Amino acid sequence: MTNPTPDTIFDLLDMAGELRIRVVPGAKVERLAIENSVLKIWVRTAPEDGKANKAVVASLARILSLPIGNIQIVKGQTSRDKRVQLTLK
Repeated sequence: MTNPTPDTIFDLLDMAGELRIRVVPGAKVERLAIENSVLKIWVRTAPEDGKANKAVVASLARILSLPIGNIQIVKGQTSRDKRVQLTLK
């Protein structure tokens, strides 16, 4: 497990500009790690009404210095395993 930097996170992008992530909602401490080429994100928010998804997008936006509008969950809205599209323009 490594402590990811923006560069190491961008290195995980596939050819479509998508990132595989695994979310741990309801965590005591918010953090990120890379495990088996997947970005793992711990968020304090509970998985209710999409709140954890919003917390994941906000966390990625902050860490990657991207606008929230440039980050979209494209697969796994109700799953811990998600695919996130990053628009880098």
